[in-house]
Amino acid sequence: MKTKIMMASRKLKIPRKTNFWSVTPTPATHSKQDSIPMLILLRDYLKLGDKEREITRILNNNMVKVDGRIVKDRRFPVGFMDVLSIDTLEDEYIVVYDRKGKLVARINSPENKGFKLFKVVKKTVVGTGKIQLGFHDGKTIVTDRKDVNTWDVLLMKIPDLEIVNVLKIADGDKVFITGGSHVGELATIKSIEVKKSSVNNMVHLNEGFSTIKDYIFVVGTPKYTFKTPEPGVSINDE
Repeated sequence: MKTKIMMASRKLKIPRKTNFWSVTPTPATHSKQDSIPMLILLRDYLKLGDKEREITRILNNNMVKVDGRIVKDRRFPVGFMDVLSIDTLEDEYIVVYDRKGKLVARINSPENKGFKLFKVVKKTVVGTGKIQLGFHDGKTIVTDRKDVNTWDVLLMKIPDLEIVNVLKIADGDKVFITGGSHVGELATIKSIEVKKSSVNNMVHLNEGFSTIKDYIFVVGTPKYTFKTPEPGVSINDE
C-alpha cells in the first residue's frame, strides 16, 4: 500500500521532498514506526535504484536477504538489529539507531557474520518442558532453555535461530540505548534500580546518565561483546 512520504515514520532518515510516494510496511515483525520499508532501504538508503520498478526487479531476482532469509516484498519491515545482505554488495548491513533516534544502516562487522542479537520481550510456557520466547523483532522460537528470561539478549545463528549465547542484563554489561535523550549511544551499566512500584526500573550508566530499562539492549558482557558498528561507518550517518 502506498502512502505519502511526508506521512512516513519520523525515524526514517530520508529526504522528504525527493520522492512523493513511500510504502506502508507490511504488518509482520517490527512496528510501522520502528521499521524501514524494504523499498526505502534499497532506494533511499543504499541507492540501488532510482525507481520503484528497479527495486522490485532486484527483489524478484532473490538478491536480498534479511537475517539470512530471502525477502521479495518491497514493503517488508526492516528494523533494529536486522542484518541485510545483498548478492551484489560485498558488505552486510545492520540496522541501528543513530544519535538522533533515526534508523540507519551501518556496515556490519565481519566478526558478526552469521549471527544476530535478539532481545527477549516475552516468555510463555507452551508445554511440558517447553518455553516460547518472543523477541523484539517479532520472531518467536520454542526452546527447553529455562535459564532465559525477559530482558535477556540472545546471540543466535541466522537463519536457523540457534541459541549460541545468553547475555544477561547485569552490572558491568555494555548496552546500546534504543530510546530517550541518549538514543544511539553505547554505555556500561553501573547499577539497576529496582522499585516494586515501578513498571519500568531505572538503569544507571557509568557514563553519567540514567534511562529506563525498556531502552536498554545488552550487546556485551565481561565474557563476550557483539561488535556494534560505530557512527561514521554508515552510508547515511551524519
